[in-house]
Amino acid sequence: MRLTGTRVAGATVAVALALPALVSCTSDKPGHASSESCIAAPATPTMKIALNTIHANVFNAGGKNGEAASIASQLTWRGVHIISTGNDPKGGQPPKHAEIRYGANGKEIALTLAQQIKDATLEQDDRTNPSVDVVIGTDFSLVPVPPPKPSRVKVNVLNAFVIPGSASDLASTLRKRGFQVVKTGNTKEFFPDSAAVIRYGLRGEPAARRLALQFKHPKLEKVHRSSATVDVVIGSKWKDHVIVPVAQATPTPVKSTKAKTSSCATTPAKKAAAATSS
Repeated sequence: MRLTGTRVAGATVAVALALPALVSCTSDKPGHASSESCIAAPATPTMKIALNTIHANVFNAGGKNGEAASIASQLTWRGVHIISTGNDPKGGQPPKHAEIRYGANGKEIALTLAQQIKDATLEQDDRTNPSVDVVIGTDFSLVPVPPPKPSRVKVNVLNAFVIPGSASDLASTLRKRGFQVVKTGNTKEFFPDSAAVIRYGLRGEPAARRLALQFKHPKLEKVHRSSATVDVVIGSKWKDHVIVPVAQATPTPVKSTKAKTSSCATTPAKKAAAATSS
């Protein structure tokens, strides 16, 4: 198919503006994505926008029941205001990972939200308000929340061991390391194969990762819990050396990763080259 002069000019501009990062796919018609003009957008926003100022719809296109509600809950805990959830109203081919749709005034908002989602692509549509849509793809994943400081982690210390006083001793150690110990006590549960069991709900997963750093080979157990409070249960294989030195109980720095550029970002260049040679 031959390109018109207008499309050649548009493709040339797209190539000139392309940057390696998140992909913002736009089309000739508002509200419709097209592989004919996918322009690479900056990986990071140029404006500082707080998550608690973002209003988003969460739509499920990945086919997993209940996924929109689950992701909406997690985004809410991160500060995002959720407008609605449901299946993707556009239908069609689902994104591989995630798609964030935004209007003419919402690009920086979309870029900010994209920092929370792995390999998200951006699509501009014809909306006039600053809301955005998060479309869940078949391989959707949120970027993990960095583990909080110990002072922000609330812990229950429970003793399922036979030696009295173990919970109090561990609670004292955790307090010295800055953790908020909510309560200590015994439990009738039995963990014959574990030294330390850390239980957490979905909201407490970052806190559980921070607490897990304090122990050698702890067992992490996800439970149904609405709060971010976590439990550490002392099991039958508990020994004092299960607690690691403070210097080793720190998170490994996360290497920064650049968002992948969609292959469609090369489409305008290929079409421009083809038009020039024809």
